[in-house]
Formats: sequence, structure tokens, C-alpha cells
Amino acid sequence: MEKIAEHLYQFSIYIPPMDFTIHQYLMDTDPAILFATGTVQQAQAVLPEIKKILGERELKYIFVSHVESDESGGIAVFQKEYPEMIVLCSDLAARELLGYGFTCHITPVREEITIEDGELDLCFINYPAEVHLQNGVLCMDKKSGIMYSADLFLQYGNGVGQLIQSNWETEVSAIDGDRMPGLQNQKKLKESLASWEPKIVAVGHGFCMEV
Repeated sequence: MEKIAEHLYQFSIYIPPMDFTIHQYLMDTDPAILFATGTVQQAQAVLPEIKKILGERELKYIFVSHVESDESGGIAVFQKEYPEMIVLCSDLAARELLGYGFTCHITPVREEITIEDGELDLCFINYPAEVHLQNGVLCMDKKSGIMYSADLFLQYGNGVGQLIQSNWETEVSAIDGDRMPGLQNQKKLKESLASWEPKIVAVGHGFCMEV
């Protein structure tokens, strides 16, 4: 566990043969939100640490960018501990999770939706990351400037506890076919991202960025 910024905790595993890092993040705000559950095994490993950070407080939200085991595989682990938690995800993910038998509270979110709750002010951008390039979502808390970027800014290397300096406009401009297939998808995503002003980009894989 690493504290990356105020209220932001990072939980990671590094896989040396792949030179690849997988991250989850907890914002211990009131209410608290977890970005990505990790797999079942990862969720089981980090749950005791999350409980220690939150103490008697509940984990209210889990944000799922898209349906993949490192994003949503551990939902049931957290639901057992926090049965009233709410999963925030795309419309497609909401249908998929129900189809996989998850019984948690699910709230679909998309680009035009915002959630203001206590210390959180969440906004979302559609992100074509689901099966067949259907829309998943990215999330930013406008109060803290913390953005969860899922796979969008994926980098190889050991990014555990690392926070590098970068420039938001440069990162957005660099989105190409390797990160987002399809010129129209790239154009729309870049236009949406240009409207955001994050301070910290919490990546799903690689190195977090201060922008």
C-alpha cells in the first residue's frame, strides 16, 4: 500500500516477467470510493488494509471502468464486507454484472451524469473500453482533481508508489491507435478529456501522473 496523494491510497501488484503493474485505489473521503476491485485474489489481499484505513466507516462506492477481472472481479469480496456499497459503472457493465450473477447495488453512469455526495463531486467520460468497443467510463473527482484512467494511459514498468510529472495536454494529444482504436473514437475521447483539468491521474497500469 502506498499513499500517492491526500486521501488517495494505491494498492498494487508488480509482475516481473511481464514488467507490468496492476493498481487499485482507495479515496478515503467521506464517503469513500474504491477505483477497481482487482481480481478475487487481489480483493482478498487488500480488504484488510482498506478496513484498517476506513475503520468504522463504510466503503460506499466502487467504480468499475469496464468489465475485466482486474476491474470488477473482486466485487463479491467487497460486497460481503460492505453489503450496502454501490457499484458505479457503464450501462453495458451494469447489464453484464447482473448477467454474471452479481447482486450488489448498481448505478449506471455516463458522460452527462455527475454525483455530488459529501466530499465527492464525481464526473464521468465515456470510454470505448467494453467488449466490441462499446462505452465504458472514466471518472474524476472534481474537488480533489483525482482522475482514474483505467487502461487509457497504460505503461509497462514497475509503477508501485511512483508519481511522475507530466502535462495533461501532452498526454491527451498522445492518444493514438495503440491506446484507442478508431480515429472517430480518438477524436471524441480527446475532446471530452480536454474539458477536464485533473491534478493527479491514477492509472490502472504503470505510473501515476501529476499533471
